[in-house]
Amino acid sequence: MEEPVFDPRELGLEDEIVFACHPGVPCFNKCCYDVHLVLSPYDFLRLRRGLGLPPQEFIERYGEAYIGEVTQLPVVAVYMNPHDFACPFLRPEGCSVYQDRPSACRTYPLARYLREDPETGEHQEIYRIIRETHCKGHYEKRPIKVRDFIAEQGLEPYLHFNDLFGKVVAQRQRHAETPLTADQLDLIFLACYDLPRFREEILAGRLECPYLEDPSEASEEDLLEAGIRFVLEKVLVFD
Repeated sequence: MEEPVFDPRELGLEDEIVFACHPGVPCFNKCCYDVHLVLSPYDFLRLRRGLGLPPQEFIERYGEAYIGEVTQLPVVAVYMNPHDFACPFLRPEGCSVYQDRPSACRTYPLARYLREDPETGEHQEIYRIIRETHCKGHYEKRPIKVRDFIAEQGLEPYLHFNDLFGKVVAQRQRHAETPLTADQLDLIFLACYDLPRFREEILAGRLECPYLEDPSEASEEDLLEAGIRFVLEKVLVFD
């Protein structure tokens, strides 16, 4: 797998990039091979809902759930096809789950970072361009602001939930020396990935989650937001 090169320039939302990806680009679909595709909780929600699959069936068909070496948290990843290393959702005409494609696919060729301003303490949103030799999209003469690219790719809800889950990762890393129990790991997976069962456990009274007014009517987005808050305030407690 080719190692990407990151442009040293730091870009803000008002800066421009020159990029386009479409079926007429010679490299179309080449970035959909031999990828280590880890799904954020919102990626997972959108993909398995778009395919009409419950969480466990999606994992059984398309990937695996495991404990991440870096995050020490439950992770869901998509397996590439064993015969050609293509993404299992790739078709000759393109991505079969395009409307619900993961945030990594939407963000490319940008990498996004959040950095804390040392003076104000506010988070700064920084982008850098990823350059890979196979990608010819950089030679398409289409300038576009980073802000407009984000809107075009439908990234807003993905960034919202990924930033929320980033707080879970950060909280875990602050206490990385403390092992998580099996119960903690099960609850994190339940609240962030297995949202149908998360709702069932709340409605059955086996789990107390005070962040939902009406769990029976809550959208899966509301469940995920409540689930992440539940993990932050009720599960990852180390004092």
